[in-house]
Amino acid sequence: MHDDSTPDSYVVDVHDFPAESGLDPAEGWINMQVQFLIQAANAGATELVVGRTVFPPGGSSHERHRHHSADEFVYVVRGSGVVMNGEDEIPVRAGQMAFHPKGIWHGFRNTSDIEETEVIWAWGGAGSREAAGYEVKPEA
Repeated sequence: MHDDSTPDSYVVDVHDFPAESGLDPAEGWINMQVQFLIQAANAGATELVVGRTVFPPGGSSHERHRHHSADEFVYVVRGSGVVMNGEDEIPVRAGQMAFHPKGIWHGFRNTSDIEETEVIWAWGGAGSREAAGYEVKPEA
């Protein structure tokens, strides 16, 4: 039964969905292609953002950052890299998943010079980057 006050389901094809433009390297987005697949702006999500990121080989990364209002998971679809957790770096490969509670400094880096890495990730507790409370870690 469909309730008219509930939005319809939303379906997206990751292969046809455009990458986000204008992500600022000064905000930790280094040489990566990010798709915000499900969020408030396109799907009406209020408590979830789901994305896909492709990290090309040779130095791409999502620098240390945190979300004051959202937990995050990252699932490595293909390739490998390191998950940054605080000051630690944890090697990960395809088939592994990492979880970061809200407020924890974290990030991801492709460590390969030859292979790209693809991850699917989600923020729980917010429907947009702004609502998640995204903050890049200041350099020491």
